[in-house]
Formats: sequence, structure tokens, C-alpha cells
Amino acid sequence: MSEAPVGIVGKFVANRPVLSMAVFSIGLTALAVIGVRSAGGNGATLATSFVINALIAIALPVALVAVEPRSRAANIIFFLFIILGAGVLSAASMEMVPFLSGLPAPPFWLIMTSLGFLIYLFSMSPILSGIVRLGILGPLAAILGVSGAVGHLAVEAMLLRPEGAAAAVALAIGASIGAGVSADFSRFFARGFSRQRAAAAAGHAALAPIMFGVLAVAALFLVQTVNVNFGAIEWRVVWAGLTAVMAVAVAAMLAVTGSLSRENVSELAAVDENRRCQWFAAAWRPVRELLPATTAMAMTAIAGVFAVVALFEVGFAAPVSTLSFFVLIAIASAVSFVSLRTSILIVALLGFGVMAAGYLYAVMGMPLPALPERLVALTLCAVALGNLTISWRDAGDRWQSARDIAENALSDGLRRFLFMVGVGAVSLFVSSQTFQWRAGEEAAQYLLATGFFSLLLAPPMMIAMSARTRRH
Repeated sequence: MSEAPVGIVGKFVANRPVLSMAVFSIGLTALAVIGVRSAGGNGATLATSFVINALIAIALPVALVAVEPRSRAANIIFFLFIILGAGVLSAASMEMVPFLSGLPAPPFWLIMTSLGFLIYLFSMSPILSGIVRLGILGPLAAILGVSGAVGHLAVEAMLLRPEGAAAAVALAIGASIGAGVSADFSRFFARGFSRQRAAAAAGHAALAPIMFGVLAVAALFLVQTVNVNFGAIEWRVVWAGLTAVMAVAVAAMLAVTGSLSRENVSELAAVDENRRCQWFAAAWRPVRELLPATTAMAMTAIAGVFAVVALFEVGFAAPVSTLSFFVLIAIASAVSFVSLRTSILIVALLGFGVMAAGYLYAVMGMPLPALPERLVALTLCAVALGNLTISWRDAGDRWQSARDIAENALSDGLRRFLFMVGVGAVSLFVSSQTFQWRAGEEAAQYLLATGFFSLLLAPPMMIAMSARTRRH
């Protein structure tokens, strides 16, 4: 058994988790306080509201799924109590029943958002339960990072501007980083590594996704500001976005890595990981039988033809800005993951998702979101695809067939992708309601559409690209 690649950062965080998180938390808290004081009035209210709404809509469902009972009977009772509590809160929000004395009831949209995300996590529990249990601190740390990021945005007087979407993008990326650390930890721990070494290796593995998230956000705001300012880059907006995503992503990585290195994780975590792999292998078997290498290549070619047809049918909205964004994403993924094949796969899947989603919108007679909202959604979709395809990069083995490689990649990467898309849509919706950014709802819908079509093409394209250098 080879040694786990711990790296300097992963080893430091795993060996000194309290020091790492304490220093970073103090800095984020100070930034949040300074930002709220500087904003004052409506800005301070918006900053506080976003943090509270994120706690209810994202952190609370993750915590409930993390403490979900393992027995079926207890699980049903647990879920019924949650539904009952949501019903009481909904009635209180509509002033049908009194709430706690002196406290306003949560708004109805927030209760429904939290319940919807909870149902999503429950429905995906065979895939997501393990990373949610181990990474419970990820969303909390991401929200702490967002509080500091929102403070920075408040200082820059950008909370009332469309660039306030940076808070939603940073929150989603940070939460996905925490989930990625817990996924890598469970993978290393199940392979027999010690708890501390598995945590250090997971923290080290998070550096590439963090870099890609930062570069993807840089691409987002570079293209967006150039488009809005007629060719001029507004560096103040770019740096604010980079500060936000860096603070949130690093906070999530530190919290999850440090907690896993200190927590007394039992062998049950390895058992859960092995059972999840077995479950996925059984669920994937029918798809595997339908996708030999030749069929996968044919499907990939058909998807390319469909994308070209969709391009001619519905056109390419804002072609220069969109193509510039794709070029920057390709460069960002190649630099972050040190793999040209991974970069090609991300851009190809993202491009197919854009074409298919545009065709769907045209068929349904729905207008596409404006360019800024599309870029926000595409940034989150690109990061989700990065979480998926890095597993494909690491799953390569010359002694395995193309279908085996795709199966191993999807078994590990699908949970990261699904968590990222879900938390990304919720973050955008919370941001739209908090900052009165109504177009944020359209961005969330567009993210779900592009994510669905990108994931649809991922298995055959992974098999097709893996089969080019392997015999079957």
C-alpha cells in the first residue's frame, strides 16, 4: 500500500487543526465586524440576513442529514418530525399560529427552501450520506467565510450591486470544498490509511479544486466586467470576488480537515464507504452493459452533432463573452488540475450543457437569463464538473478498461457533483431573496439545466476518451 500524498499544507492542518482554524476564524470574524460597521443601515441588515438565511437553508439540512438515524423505522419517524416542524413554522410564517414570543417566524420561502434542500439530500442519501456525516462542519465554515466575505463586499459598497452574487458563488464553492475533503477522507480511510494521514491527504487533495474555484471566479468577473464596462476590467470587483471565494474555500478546507484529524472516526466510516461503492456498482451495472466503448464513442459523436444543430437553431447568445469565458475556464482547469485531457472534458461537457439548455429554453419558449446570470450559473457548473472530472483523472489505470475507469470516476465524483449543484442552486436562490436580486432565481434554474445535460453526457464521454488509449 503506497503512502498517502499528504503535502505540506495538509500535514500542517492535520497536525495543528486548532491553531489553523483559530487564526483564520479570528481574521474572518474581524473582517465581518468591520464590514458590517462600515456598511451600516441597509448594508448591515443585508449582511446579517444572508448569513442567517444561509444557516437555515443550507447548514440546517446538512446537520439534519448528518444525524439521520441508521435504522429504517427511526428514519421514518425522524423525517415525520421534520415535516411536522416545517408545517408549524410555515403556519407561523403565514400568521396562522403564534411563534416564539418576541421572535419573528422565518419567511415562508426560507422554510420551503430549507425543506426542499433537505428532501434533495435525503433522496440522494445512498450517495451523499457519507460525505455529509463526515463533512458536517463544511457548510458552517463556509458560512463563516461568507460572513467575512460579505464584510469585505460591504466595505467595498457592493452588497446592493449585482456583484453581491459573489457571496452566493463563494458559499457554494466553499461548501463543495468541504464535501470534497470528506469524500477524499472516506476514500483514503477505507483504503487503510490512519485517521490523521487520511485527513492530511484529503486536505492536500483539496488544493487543486480550491485553485480551480478561484480561477473560475476570476474568469467570471473578468468577462462580466469587460462586458458591462465596454472592454474595461473593473479590478475592484474582480479582487472582491477572489477574496470572497478564497476565504470561504480555505475556511471549509481547514475546518473539515482539522475536525477529521481530531475526531475519533470509527471503522464504521470505512464500512459506509465500501457499502456506497458496492451500491453504486450495482446501480451502474445496467448502464455499464449499455455503454461499451464503441457505443460511447457513437453517443459522443451524436452529442456533438446535436450541439452543432442546436447552435444553428437557437444561436449563441453573447458569443464573444461566452467564448472568452470558455477559453478562460479551459486555461484555469488545465493549470489547476495539470491535465489537458481533464480540461478538454470539462469544456466539452460544459459546452454541451449550454447548447442543450439553450435548445430546451427555445423549445419551451422561455427566454435565456441575462449574460451575468448565465456566467454565474456556468461558473458553478464548471466547478461542479471539475469536482467530477478530477476523479476521472485520478481513476486512470492502464490495466483497467475504459468502462472500469468511468465507473470508478463516477463512483467517487458523482457525489461531489450532485452536492455542488444542489448547494449552488440553493445559494443562488437565497442570494436572490436576500439581496433582492430577482435574476438569481433564473441563474439557479439555468444551473440545474446545464448541470443536468452536462452530467448526461459525462459517462459516455469519459468512456470514449479513456478508450482511445486502451484495448477492450
